[in-house]
Amino acid sequence: MKIILREAEKLIEKIEKTCLIKKGDTVLVALSGGPDSTALLLFLHEIKARYDLKIFAVHVNYHLRGAESERDEKFIEKLCLKLRIPVAVYSFETKKIIGKRSLQDFARELRYKVFSEEAKKVGAGKVAVAHNKNDRAETVLMRLLRGSHTAGLSGIPIKRKLSGKAELIRPLFNIERKELDAFLRKKKIRARTDKSNLKTDYLRNKIRLSLLPFLKKEYNPQIEDNLIRLSVMSALDESYFVEKAGKYIEEKEGECFVRLSVFDKVHPALRYRILRELLLAAKGNLKGVENKHLSAVVSGEKSVCFPGGLTTVRINGKLLALNRKTERKPAAVRLKVPGVACFGDCRVAAAIKDKVKCFGGKNEAYFDVEKVVVPLYIRERRAGDRFVPFGMKTFKKLQDYMVDEKIPKHKRGTIPVVTDKRGNILWIAGCRPDARFKVESKTKKVLYLKLQEGGEC
Repeated sequence: MKIILREAEKLIEKIEKTCLIKKGDTVLVALSGGPDSTALLLFLHEIKARYDLKIFAVHVNYHLRGAESERDEKFIEKLCLKLRIPVAVYSFETKKIIGKRSLQDFARELRYKVFSEEAKKVGAGKVAVAHNKNDRAETVLMRLLRGSHTAGLSGIPIKRKLSGKAELIRPLFNIERKELDAFLRKKKIRARTDKSNLKTDYLRNKIRLSLLPFLKKEYNPQIEDNLIRLSVMSALDESYFVEKAGKYIEEKEGECFVRLSVFDKVHPALRYRILRELLLAAKGNLKGVENKHLSAVVSGEKSVCFPGGLTTVRINGKLLALNRKTERKPAAVRLKVPGVACFGDCRVAAAIKDKVKCFGGKNEAYFDVEKVVVPLYIRERRAGDRFVPFGMKTFKKLQDYMVDEKIPKHKRGTIPVVTDKRGNILWIAGCRPDARFKVESKTKKVLYLKLQEGGEC
């Protein structure tokens, strides 16, 4: 019994050295029922009184393994009842709701959403997950095989922010799987085994069951320690470069950019980091971004398309990052006269005026009421659009007009087009009205349109 307690104390000391747990914390433990998460729950229960902890547990049942999934759930409920730890179980019929997404990615999104939701319910400031030292080594090797950037080789962070106020922590960060297994054996607790982890269907399982054992036996018994060392040094490098890179990113009028006068002159190592930070600022994540995309931008390509609707454009002395996959504007929005309508980030106001002498600036337009058939609509440009630009007498394709006016490609789809009931274009908002509806000497009443950036309707 003394040996068990002594070994438990050694593991607890390792956990305490991470400084992730503080006195008075409320901790939500992600509990799958497997050896790692079971050991994590027991460790935290051991120090509960010492740290004055409030401990809760949460389990996600994906219903992917039939009766085995139900047995996992029962094991967890029995364990938590014994330890007097409240547990919440979330059940999902995963196969029915997954759609065409990757099972691993979908399950991950699902459980992290659950973690955030349950942490908020119980008032937990920390969500503890059971990733250990071996998981870290496997992750680095997996990302190395996939050709990850230094950020990927940094591996799993010891903690990070979750949505809301909660923080995700990894108390087993420096503990090996064999230590956890030995601890559970001596505690005489037999955790659940997910048999799918014993199959080599997924890359991580192949690395864990085949590649790492082979590398340890044939090349270097210390391969896991070396991978951990690589991740630690990569994380330090990345932290330094990210801090420097972030200082070059600018955001103005809804655009994220870096000035080319700076971007093209800094060291290539920093250039890649600046680009990654720019993409993060525009989209919020780097999902699908590969080195070939980054290299294309760094080498000077004028426009580069990334997966997920992200595009970079070199224009007007800037490298712009544009996120096309934002909420699409409706096909058309009705504009009452008088009235105001919102379209994307713009709003258009309409009013009827007596005949005017002054015709304002480019964000205003005036039309002969009697020439216009209401109601009016605002929409995006469409293929084949044409109008008679004010000052001309013949039709011109909208595409040609925008090219001639040197309107940047990335802005052409954002310019509101105002039409009448018949579909005639009255105004390319902020650019040019149609000459067919112009105010003349015989005009009695004027339709007045005004473009405003932003604001609410």
